[in-house]
Amino acid sequence: MLPRVLYELLPYIYFSIGLGSGITINTAIVFIASAILMAAGILILTMRISYRRAYRRSVRQAQRAAEQAASQIPNKAIESSE
Repeated sequence: MLPRVLYELLPYIYFSIGLGSGITINTAIVFIASAILMAAGILILTMRISYRRAYRRSVRQAQRAAEQAASQIPNKAIESSE
């Protein structure tokens, strides 16, 4: 596995290499390759952001559901003893 620091930096590295090579080397092949690298960096970054937002949202929903369930347990125990 990759170290976490490198893993987090990869989309930025892809984009930077694509941008740098596209600016410095002016051939059609390099232009296409640099566009692909830049698109890959942007795609990976947006996919990670989207996944992390959805994951955080599901964790918050699960925490709220657990809190609601925990708050209802004592009430049911008191009602059944009466």
